[in-house]
Amino acid sequence: MPESNQKIPLRALEEAAEWLLKLQDAPLSNLEQQTLLDWQQANTDNQAAWEKAQRLMHGMAQMPKDIAGAVLNRADDEGRRLAIGKLALLLAAGPTIWGGSKLVESQQWSADYRTTKGGFSSVTLPDGSTVKLNTATAFDIQFNPTHRLLTLREGEIEIVTAPVNSKQFGPFLVSTQEGELMPLGTRFTVRQHQEMTHLVVIEGRVKATPKQATQHQNNIIEAGQEVSFSRYQLHARKALRPESTAWLQRMLAVHNMPLSTFINEVSRYRHGLLRVSPKLAELTISGSFPTTNTDTILTMLSHTYPLTVSRHLGGYWVTLEAS
Repeated sequence: MPESNQKIPLRALEEAAEWLLKLQDAPLSNLEQQTLLDWQQANTDNQAAWEKAQRLMHGMAQMPKDIAGAVLNRADDEGRRLAIGKLALLLAAGPTIWGGSKLVESQQWSADYRTTKGGFSSVTLPDGSTVKLNTATAFDIQFNPTHRLLTLREGEIEIVTAPVNSKQFGPFLVSTQEGELMPLGTRFTVRQHQEMTHLVVIEGRVKATPKQATQHQNNIIEAGQEVSFSRYQLHARKALRPESTAWLQRMLAVHNMPLSTFINEVSRYRHGLLRVSPKLAELTISGSFPTTNTDTILTMLSHTYPLTVSRHLGGYWVTLEAS
């Protein structure tokens, strides 16, 4: 019997995923049933992979909807390869990934406005203000005579506020996990990090108020400045950097960024898992990269830096290794 903590090779996980799809396509013939049994008994890796596959099927109700659909429906050749990659990734990662997928799905699909991972959108609000949404972004709005409130749940937005009749609309406010922003006739971007909000003021001014500020600070951020803040305080403001607004042109611009940090940024736009060899973690990256195609980003890296890109599970599991 294989150990529960056994590290299962990707090959076995991919083969187990293929068998899952065959089982969903149609009942197995006697010959196929014997072939499946022979495959299971061939080695402990296959046994462990199949045990994980069975647990996955028993937990089908917890799977992300798009992946469950791929399992339950017959796919064309390209769709089938994609489904196998997703399934094998789930088998490898287990409940941690399922739970994370459900959380992101819940954040996105219950919000008033949203984009999925890799998506980009622009909307016009009831007052005429416009909002651009970067990848995996979700926000709610509440407009009434006392205020216009935009609550950013996750992701990154650009807001261009519209002049309005004060009798019809109240002041414009943006709420994040760390505090509240009040634009003073302006264009600005807001990104929700983990336990941190980042504000970039392109035009006008924005008043930034942390939820639990313990001391008085000058909290008016001027055009051409950017600042991060926690629930307790504003951090040092900086001059606006071009890379901070590159996403508006569907680009990721960086300067001397450690590869590990850069790949975390790329992961915001790409489904699956990206991993970096510890030997490459501090390799510094500079340049501009298109967020519309993360495979192009990986190719650019392999052509510019001493690294190789290893793809597994239909491209859903990618590792950058020293060449």
